[in-house]
Amino acid sequence: MSEQVSATHGPAEDDLIKRQDRSDILGHGEEWPDPQESGEWPDQGIWAPEARFASTPDGPDFQAIELRSELARHLDRATFPATREQLLRTLIDRQAEPAVLELAAALPPRTTVDSVGALIRAIGLPVEERRA
Repeated sequence: MSEQVSATHGPAEDDLIKRQDRSDILGHGEEWPDPQESGEWPDQGIWAPEARFASTPDGPDFQAIELRSELARHLDRATFPATREQLLRTLIDRQAEPAVLELAAALPPRTTVDSVGALIRAIGLPVEERRA
């Protein structure tokens, strides 16, 4: 196996650059205060579907897009209609992410949905409008 060599300089200069980069990175570690020591630890907040998926004027809510995608990936047409309990069982069987399980678990106990779209609306995930 051959050693990879930079096209603009030799191995000695590569090593020097690596050492310099390492010392720069280590030097920056002392510039940022530890939030636990400074008493400025961020507030943990309270989970609420409405606040969690608020639309932003800057563009799409990528977290909501990811969650909608995960729901669609784990729940096919044959899953519906489904109750909350059936959805949870299917999501667990298909090894859905914890965030997706939390959303389904937050539905009222006797909820029944007919499609992924209905589930997304019931959960409160925002849906972007399609432009013609």
